[in-house]
Amino acid sequence: MNQQATQKLYVGNLNFDANEEQVRELFSTYGGVEEVTIIMDRFSGRSRGFGFVKMDSSDSANKAKEALSGQVFQGKALIIDWARAEQRDRSSGGERRDRPAGEFRPRREGGWGGRGGGDRFERREPRGDRGDRGDRSGNFYNR
Repeated sequence: MNQQATQKLYVGNLNFDANEEQVRELFSTYGGVEEVTIIMDRFSGRSRGFGFVKMDSSDSANKAKEALSGQVFQGKALIIDWARAEQRDRSSGGERRDRPAGEFRPRREGGWGGRGGGDRFERREPRGDRGDRGDRSGNFYNR
């Protein structure tokens, strides 16, 4: 891990009403806080209950991680861990770019419901053999 990566902490199980200033104040007792980010839901605008704190040094980040992991903050026990490197490209808006937009890919081999058969829109002929279910021509609706 490089120096910058070890300064950033993941803060989970945050109270939904916690704001960045309150989190900054909590972490500032263990060293200088460079940045606090609480992740917000893009549709509702409310907190998603986790965020990230970037400390000024890896030593202060380690102190904060040791001291605050499991501690209760605003009624919830915090989960503190090292932040991982970002995995998706934010410029694409989180969309998957490994196949063209609108391309159909069936969920499993053999079409829908695992019955076998090819295409999703393939027309099926009625089955003459009902297997062990017997002849249904004498049921209530066919009388």
